[in-house]
Amino acid sequence: MPVNQLWWAEGELFEGCNCNLLCPCHITFRQPPTNGVCDAIWGAAFRRGRFGEADLAGLGAVIFVHSPGPTMADGDWTPVLYVDEKASDEQSDALRAIFSGEAGGPWRILGQFYRDGQLAAVRKVPLEIAIDATARTVRASDRVLLEVQAIRGADREGTATIANLRNVIHGDVHTLARSNQRVKDEIISWEEQGKHGLFSRFRWEG
Repeated sequence: MPVNQLWWAEGELFEGCNCNLLCPCHITFRQPPTNGVCDAIWGAAFRRGRFGEADLAGLGAVIFVHSPGPTMADGDWTPVLYVDEKASDEQSDALRAIFSGEAGGPWRILGQFYRDGQLAAVRKVPLEIAIDATARTVRASDRVLLEVQAIRGADREGTATIANLRNVIHGDVHTLARSNQRVKDEIISWEEQGKHGLFSRFRWEG
């Protein structure tokens, strides 16, 4: 599949990492992470979108990285992409092109930090994604679990949000959350409870 064709996508993006709230790297990659290294994971649920002739609506993906530090801006990330096994070969190729950064758009900016500028692995796995007003969950059998639960705001009614950050993959408004994470991949593995999390609605194009 050519990666230089026009594409766009909209949906829900949610994340967690091994940092305490709020992740310093989320503000800027030039701040050191809480624990010296950053293990981060993003779940994406595509509401609408097209990549050439490939329809992206209803697709799911998970990408997780290990950043060895001392800051994320120093690069050498190890990134692994999981694509829902229900995706066709054409759809899988589209998601690989997007998250690798080869297709342009916001992930090209993150892709410059990948080791050798490439994804370390792409795997098709069964993905289960659940989204409600205050929570997001993605599960890939016993390999990956990301649970993100919104934090209640000071008004005790709505959720806590932040806006106007320089974040290329998230939407304009970020809902703060706590996350539980479990990653058991051949290349990367970790487990955390009650750590940084947030979610937003995204729109990407390339």
